[in-house]
Amino acid sequence: MDAERLQQELELLRSAYPDLEYRLNEQVHWVRIPRYPVPAGWSHEEVEIAFRIPDETGQAPYAFFVRPRLALAGTGSISNYTEAAGTPWGADFAQFSWSPLEQWLPKAEIRTGANMLNFARSFADRLAELS
Repeated sequence: MDAERLQQELELLRSAYPDLEYRLNEQVHWVRIPRYPVPAGWSHEEVEIAFRIPDETGQAPYAFFVRPRLALAGTGSISNYTEAAGTPWGADFAQFSWSPLEQWLPKAEIRTGANMLNFARSFADRLAELS
């Protein structure tokens, strides 16, 4: 991803998550949101979220990571979820396999097409599934 687009993505993310942290780790662009609300039905009301920004603007992002690990408040297993996953902030995260809900079509004007803020907000959709 070119430096200008990366800065635009980070600025847009910070507009909604001002306390986010960005790290470049082994040539991978990482973002951490320290406090992300979790809907009722999970073992925690809030988690840290981490995710990668793809190398190429047109490449769709994939997966997000949570700490502490989550469990469903009732019985049942979590689908597309791995309990042990590492990030630059530690190996005690869990990973949700997750892709954007809509086709990933970024535009030159960052707010008019697919962007990382939309992806970060989509985590709430996945967590609302309670499965």
